[in-house]
Amino acid sequence: MTTKYFLLLVLTAASLRMLAPSSSLAQSQEIEVAFLSDIHLQDIYATLHSADFKGVFHPKTGKYATIRSMKSQLNSTRLFNENYFAFIQALEDLKHKGIRLVVLPGDFTDDGQPMNVLALQGILDQYAEACGMRFFLTTGNHDPVKPFGGIGGKKDFLAADGSEQAIAGDADFFPSEKVAVSSQINYWGYEEITHALSDFGFFPAAQDLFWAHPFQELDVDGYDYRRAMENSRLDQRLYKTENSEKLVPDASYVVEPVAGVWLLALDGNVYTLSGANWSGSSVGFNQAVTAKRHQLDWIKKVAMEAEKRGKTLISFSHYPLVDFHDTASDAMKSLFGEQKFQLARVPSRETSREYTNAGIRIHFAGHMHINDTGVFTDAASGKTLVNVQVPSLAAFPPAYKTLTFPEPGIAEIATIQLEAVDRMDEFFDLYRREQQWLLQTNDPKRWDPRILHANDYLDYTRNHLLQLTKSRFIPSDWPENLAVLLRGLRLEELDRWTSMRPETGEVFLREKLQKLNGPKRRDGFSPELIDDFYLVKNGDELGKNLIPPVRLRFYEGLFSELAERPLSEEQALDAQLVRFFYIFEKLFHSLPSDHFFIDLQKGKVKRVGAVADS
Repeated sequence: MTTKYFLLLVLTAASLRMLAPSSSLAQSQEIEVAFLSDIHLQDIYATLHSADFKGVFHPKTGKYATIRSMKSQLNSTRLFNENYFAFIQALEDLKHKGIRLVVLPGDFTDDGQPMNVLALQGILDQYAEACGMRFFLTTGNHDPVKPFGGIGGKKDFLAADGSEQAIAGDADFFPSEKVAVSSQINYWGYEEITHALSDFGFFPAAQDLFWAHPFQELDVDGYDYRRAMENSRLDQRLYKTENSEKLVPDASYVVEPVAGVWLLALDGNVYTLSGANWSGSSVGFNQAVTAKRHQLDWIKKVAMEAEKRGKTLISFSHYPLVDFHDTASDAMKSLFGEQKFQLARVPSRETSREYTNAGIRIHFAGHMHINDTGVFTDAASGKTLVNVQVPSLAAFPPAYKTLTFPEPGIAEIATIQLEAVDRMDEFFDLYRREQQWLLQTNDPKRWDPRILHANDYLDYTRNHLLQLTKSRFIPSDWPENLAVLLRGLRLEELDRWTSMRPETGEVFLREKLQKLNGPKRRDGFSPELIDDFYLVKNGDELGKNLIPPVRLRFYEGLFSELAERPLSEEQALDAQLVRFFYIFEKLFHSLPSDHFFIDLQKGKVKRVGAVADS
């Protein structure tokens, strides 16, 4: 598609949209914004245009399903299939609530493939036209995977017999697999993705009061929509990558969709070129702070202009700007290792300081598939940044967040958890067919079929997390002996251990570990403690709500007993266990993340109904 032709299409579409009523939104007494992150949308009934494979026929719908296997889902940090229905459910919820401003902070598709981007485009168009919703997107590490696109593929689509089918844009993409060829599974780049989704923030819209990008002057008083449209082409929004002369798009923008509110969309993607191959990174602002220095300088200008004009600046990106482990990340690195638990994604204090002093006060992020609130205050400047982690609709806890302003300078954040999701079990019969295939072939990665007994979507995602913890997280991230102990120690044994001196505790734990690893160990392990840890780490307050009160009380007592125990870098079992409970306590006693207020001037966070929290 040529730039000239695309510009004509966008101008025509924008002119038509001007006919839709928007003044009521701008004049609304209460502005409400919803944040739906990490949708990872995949078209579950896609047209692959492939002679080799068109999906698995589903008798329930009479259509060919293009879904991934359950085995694949239970080895991934996200769902691939049922999240499609969760996204529709969330949009229906927003429709009934009358919320018309909707932000999607990245990873809005599986991997930026044509079939998935176009499916998203169709859904957003439908709700924009039928409900008057405005959508504002920013990029994630899954969209685009490569800045200029390329051949892509997945080897785990579900086939008719329950096995897995590889699909790729080229027959040689997976040399050892029988590949069904389809261009619909290739990677789209910036140009294709932003043009397909051009109505959703990446370019100016006629009804916006202001729109700008990092490579132009901030001329608010002289703002002109047509001139902004002409200056918004991607070829005018390029920056030079590190250690290369190549230019890559930066899709950041600032927009004023309603009077007084500026939405700051930050493209935090960083790419590197090796030979002729581009690769992306999932690290986020620890890299962008240097690789996209132009962006940071622009943020400072936007923040100053917003303050001068009395605008409320709301920043959002796929990537967080503050430690999302309730200040426990350093202890986690010490216990688990710097490359475990995706700790490379945690913004350093230096990174947080840069963006805080640039003028950002409130920032909404995704990427981590967790529910959390983090606060960073720079001691030198006294400035504070509040980072709100929006959960994923494709993982536990499945939820979105809303933002309102009950009074000037006060933001109210609510977290809406999805429970009942229509059509959630649509593919369960196909998964049972897969389970039969895995049994017949004696596949060692057979999954637990109890996940198909989930009561609702919340229960389904919780089961997904618990199975993922067992099959992937514990083997890859945990010291083996610590994991064995935490799954083998009874609560009363832990209670006894807390009263022991370190030397005595070490002997006790060594003896216990020997029994647990011995031939006469009791059958099975008790997974509750580690499972509770992940419920809290990923869900925060939403996760704690699912832990029985008796265990919550036990953890409180345990934390109190260990409060005076010093931390040690030693690898002795006693020292490791103390460090683990130090981390658990930090996550357990976190800032409010469910329903809370933020004082945007003071950077204070207060739970709704509480006196103060920070």
